[in-house]
Amino acid sequence: MIEKQRTDKTLCKAKKPDGSDCQSIALPESDFCFFHDPDKAEKRREAQSLGGRHNHMKTLNPDAPDVKIENIQDTVPLLSETINQVRKGEIDPRIANSVGYLANVIIKAVEQSDIEKRLEEIEKAVKTNRPTSEITLTGIE
Repeated sequence: MIEKQRTDKTLCKAKKPDGSDCQSIALPESDFCFFHDPDKAEKRREAQSLGGRHNHMKTLNPDAPDVKIENIQDTVPLLSETINQVRKGEIDPRIANSVGYLANVIIKAVEQSDIEKRLEEIEKAVKTNRPTSEITLTGIE
């Protein structure tokens, strides 16, 4: 009887929950892959635990002061601080992306508000037949 020689590409002998064969490569000196080898159960638990801890999203400390944005210029320090926090690994880049997106939303809202105020001034001037040269158009020089 000729015994089959093991190759580097021997597949895991385990069955998946659906009954199909596992398609992963078996570990050297084992008939199973890392995920199915009964001798690796403790190492699997350690790896899963470590993975969960490393996947935690870094956020700011809950006592970090709130940021008040009343005009477009208020977003510059916020974005600068956020960029530096990402660079130092203090917050997750996904948080920074959210901050950037929300800052953009606020900028657009502030710009829209400024346009509406200017339009109201123009409408008042037209209704009162006031010369448009007397209207203060904020943001236009």
